[in-house]
Amino acid sequence: MTTENIFEAIRKWKNLIDSYKNGIDTNGAEILNFLNQGTHFSVSGDEIEQWKQNLGTVELKTIHAYVGIHEEQLKFFLIDSKSDKDADFSTIIIKEFSSKFPEEKMESSNDREVISPPITSESAINRNFRWNMFGTSWIQAQKTEAIFQLISIPFSDYDKMGITGGQTCTSFFGLTDDLEKKDPEFPYHIEIITVKSLAINHMSETAENYSTPRPPFTVDTLNDYQLLKQSTSVFV
Repeated sequence: MTTENIFEAIRKWKNLIDSYKNGIDTNGAEILNFLNQGTHFSVSGDEIEQWKQNLGTVELKTIHAYVGIHEEQLKFFLIDSKSDKDADFSTIIIKEFSSKFPEEKMESSNDREVISPPITSESAINRNFRWNMFGTSWIQAQKTEAIFQLISIPFSDYDKMGITGGQTCTSFFGLTDDLEKKDPEFPYHIEIITVKSLAINHMSETAENYSTPRPPFTVDTLNDYQLLKQSTSVFV
């Protein structure tokens, strides 16, 4: 895909969520259909290493996972925060939303010490289950909230996986109530959870989950998200 193709995909997602918030209620179901086209995307050790090199010594290291629609398929456009702020779009990694998992079981996360794991595998499963069961309630609550155009993921979520080369980790949606500002009617927001190993008969014992939907913007500004700014050409 060209950069203009990526811009157009991001615009299509924005147009869809804007139309829903502007009163076209049937588009709520279409949004959910796109978000449920698959179950996960995978990130390789090589991609994590490239992000590490791109991010260098910047203090706040994050990965921006933009959502877009291309040829009626949901796409994720992943870019490190430094490249995004510098508008270096040559580093964008495109991810399909897949339902297929590798047949072989990856090595257990017990092979590597993980310091202060944020959540257990049970919690990760519960949050993914919450998304699968209550996605309709979530989209209804977004009528009065800013629907995400990307999810900001701490680079450490991937760096902690301890994978190299062609080994992959798995990222999937969940619903969490870990935000200070909560809607009393529906206090959950969408997140991306990442695990090192996931198969039909096995899952890592721990998971990383410190992602945050954008907008709204808090400590950062729209200028930190040049892919969003240049693709939409408007403030959100």
